[in-house]
Amino acid sequence: MPRSNMIQKALPWIAAVSGGVLLFLGYAGFDHYYLEWICLVPVLWAIRDQQPGRAFLIGWVAGIVGHAGGFYWVSGMFQEFAGMAWPLASLGLLLLAAANGIVFAVWAWATRLITRDSGWNVVWISPVVWTAVEAFWPEMFPNYLGASQYRLSHLTQIADLTGILGVTFLVVYGNSALYSIIASWFGNRRFAWRQALILVSVVASVAAYGELRIRSVERQVQLAEKLTVGIVQTNRGAGDKRRDPESLLREHQEMSSALAGTAPLDLIVWPESVCFIDRTSREGLLPSDVLGDLRIPTLFGAVLRLSQGDGPKVYNSALLADGMGRILGTYDKMVLVPFGEYIPFGDIFPRLYSMSPATGRFWAGESREPLRFGRHLLSVSICYEDIFPGHIRSLMGGGRDRPIPEAMFNLTNDSWYGNSTEPIEHLALASFRSIEHRRSLVRATNTGVSAFVDPVGRIVSRSGIWTRETMVDRIPLMKGRTVYALLGEWVGWVCAILALVGVGRAILAARGRNGEERQKPHNGKKIPVKNNAAGKRRRLSPGR
Repeated sequence: MPRSNMIQKALPWIAAVSGGVLLFLGYAGFDHYYLEWICLVPVLWAIRDQQPGRAFLIGWVAGIVGHAGGFYWVSGMFQEFAGMAWPLASLGLLLLAAANGIVFAVWAWATRLITRDSGWNVVWISPVVWTAVEAFWPEMFPNYLGASQYRLSHLTQIADLTGILGVTFLVVYGNSALYSIIASWFGNRRFAWRQALILVSVVASVAAYGELRIRSVERQVQLAEKLTVGIVQTNRGAGDKRRDPESLLREHQEMSSALAGTAPLDLIVWPESVCFIDRTSREGLLPSDVLGDLRIPTLFGAVLRLSQGDGPKVYNSALLADGMGRILGTYDKMVLVPFGEYIPFGDIFPRLYSMSPATGRFWAGESREPLRFGRHLLSVSICYEDIFPGHIRSLMGGGRDRPIPEAMFNLTNDSWYGNSTEPIEHLALASFRSIEHRRSLVRATNTGVSAFVDPVGRIVSRSGIWTRETMVDRIPLMKGRTVYALLGEWVGWVCAILALVGVGRAILAARGRNGEERQKPHNGKKIPVKNNAAGKRRRLSPGR
């Protein structure tokens, strides 16, 4: 085979790898957010004249590269959290990247199919398909493309209408429009002024909405009642907790007392699973050694072993106690980490736990009730629950009596991931919950990143990673509900319906064209046609 032909055949795969690299370098943690606006352009070029099946594979390669690079810390997490050997942990990373990469693969397949056989414009069908797949493809660690823009507050405010999916749609639309402009120039030597003007108009309109909403929310914040909250970050990882739990608890008490001496506090927040508590009831007084002489209301994480009529159960819990140590409320983590806090199907096949002794065996919580703190209601989540928009929306629904929480709190242990990009990725994803519900978010972690996020989604203050420090801020207690809180993932549903209509139309169009080809006369006779060469030749062009 001539060398030039080999290079030509390799170019789509090189473009796929390039797109994957741009994807993770542009994501939160690496924080080159501007790369996210061009990461799909090489992949769109690579699939422009491919069959849909080949487009799927090209997209999958891009997705695997992007997620393996972005989630490199998963390998260490499997080793630390589940006790896996590094070869098995590396295999887990590859499998996770392959599973999450399906979003990229299905997007490439459906975009190519629809534009080839229905003639719909890639500029809008591409973001529709991506948003639909991102909304409904199940992922162990959801990673919305829109989260890459968490620093650009003016572009993220649409999340109170659309959720984070709206920001994803905007970024993919930007990629698709840029591809169309570039393809028009190189294909026809004409600059696509219309596409360029529409792109600029859309981005400008989103930014203008962002400015209006930021000003409006800031006025509400000024009028809102405030709560003075302190965060304690001891810089003690999960290993320290296992080796010396008494010292860890004592350090939280000492740092809290020192913090309380610097400013009057309404509430102190500790991170996830600071201590172990064995109880027969969720009510009453805490053991005296938990809070010591703190005498300040405290929200903290604990491993709660609850012994009741149906036997003991262990929960990853958050407990809210007043200054006298009386329990005001509890929340049990509902979204557990597979292979870390439980093993899927482990209750059916208990032997699985003996094969992975480092894996926890927690029960999932059942109550979505907010915690009552005086006259106020607080929504609490634990660990990576705050990256699931649907779960936080259910917690912000108010429980049985529908009272709406006025602030959000998250207790996290991110020490499992080492000194990696994961803590920033986690914070970036979580910050969108503040925009979606227009509430402050207080995140307390043991090794970072702890943070105060305002109702605009801006990170007002944050700790370092693997640092020992305390933080104080006054958070507003907000009222009201957003369009997203009321309607949920409506953008995902609309995009899913449009994508399915597009796929159906493309399939019907291909069948109709094949039927017409079979009816074409040849020397007075009708002959079957085995393939559709015309469909294969049609490229993913600016107008397709």
